[in-house]
Amino acid sequence: MRSRKLFLVIAAGLASAALSYFGTGLHPIWWLLWLAPVPVLAIAPRLPGGVAFLLGAIAWLIGEMNQLNYFRHEIELPLQTIILFFVIAAVVFGLGVLFVRSFLRRGSLFLASLAFPSYWVTCEYLNAIASPHSTWGNLAYTQMHCLPVIQIASITGIWGISFIVFLFAGAAGALLSGAGKPWQRGALVIAVSAVVCALFVFGKWRLKSTPSAQSVTVTLIAKDVPMSIYLGPEEQTLRLLGEYADEIRRATPAGTQAIVLPEKIGRVSESALAEVDALFSSAAAATHAAIVLGIVRRTTAAAFNSSRFYSSNGKWEANYDKHHLLPGVEPEKAGDKRVLLDQSSGRWGLQICKDMDFPKLSREYAIDGVDMLLVPAWDFNLDRWLHSRMAVLRAVENGFALARSARNGLLTLSDNRGRILAETATAPDRFVSVTGRINVAPEQTFYTRTGDWFAWLCVSAFVVLAARTIAAA
Repeated sequence: MRSRKLFLVIAAGLASAALSYFGTGLHPIWWLLWLAPVPVLAIAPRLPGGVAFLLGAIAWLIGEMNQLNYFRHEIELPLQTIILFFVIAAVVFGLGVLFVRSFLRRGSLFLASLAFPSYWVTCEYLNAIASPHSTWGNLAYTQMHCLPVIQIASITGIWGISFIVFLFAGAAGALLSGAGKPWQRGALVIAVSAVVCALFVFGKWRLKSTPSAQSVTVTLIAKDVPMSIYLGPEEQTLRLLGEYADEIRRATPAGTQAIVLPEKIGRVSESALAEVDALFSSAAAATHAAIVLGIVRRTTAAAFNSSRFYSSNGKWEANYDKHHLLPGVEPEKAGDKRVLLDQSSGRWGLQICKDMDFPKLSREYAIDGVDMLLVPAWDFNLDRWLHSRMAVLRAVENGFALARSARNGLLTLSDNRGRILAETATAPDRFVSVTGRINVAPEQTFYTRTGDWFAWLCVSAFVVLAARTIAAA
């Protein structure tokens, strides 16, 4: 009997580990995450508390190993930081298993099903508030391949996606645990099935209900170059910027209205900035297209990670400084102002790369009436899909289109439903471009108007459920 139980424990742990390994990370298979917690949640009520916690934590820790190479070799985090990151995430998952177990052992199937998603969203929301990386690592991004699922973000923000995934997992785990009475199990199946079906029906409806819009033709251009060029003398930067200006003239199709170049093409001093502005003002006038250029502006007081906007008539019109810098990597000074650009097609806005990891900034732009964001970026190759899709989800949340040009990443055009309209990967030492038409329309979503109401609802639900657990102990 003991050997059979041990076998079930090991099988459950390995199953959850394998499902989380392939259902999370940089290239997730979206539907596997719906199943990943189920085996350990199902067996947890039959185990002592310490064993259930360890089973959940170890299973999640194994699943997290899909990002070890990325953290260790691509972004080169210190080993102690990687260990801390993995251990904290594993402990959080293990505590979640214990939380659900406490309700299952009392036969409370409905509360057990709600416990896991409310707990998980609470943890993700508090992490987003406290972390300098905001929503990086949020499991909602694993669902970006399933467009109907992510449409709920237009109502709940990113938090509704995680909730529905773990509601399904919590309910499935509760049903497989054998806890509860037959009528409870039947009612739970009906209730959760109705919620999940409603989610997909809403998602399908929203994908078909695209409002009337004007189209904007956008070209994205980027070239991956060695770090030595970025860190090299200013003469190298000016030569590279000259190559970009030549490529704009050569590769931009007629009728293009906006051209977006990547982040931090080079570092430019105050004395050379007028030369750079003249170069791209000329390119904008020649192509009759607005240009967004990503550079580092070095002044006597500080350096800024900036995007410069040149209008289609050849004038430098605006400068945006990145708000959210990568800690320990970007020494520049952060900006604090949004840039709004009124155009014939609507209102455009500027952000840069990591800014779009932070839902609040994109929501502020949407409140300002922006219907398209132009975003220079710089990714790390391995994370190109994930980081581009994080930005795409901001567009779904707030109802704007997105043009994102990332060196060492993807050139991505998407609409306000998260549909990828055009996309291609950058390449070393040669220019890559993509052109597409984006429909833009002023559309403030429910999430734009109300903010993180759903996250706070989950926090409240978690507090109530935790209080019940403590009172019952």
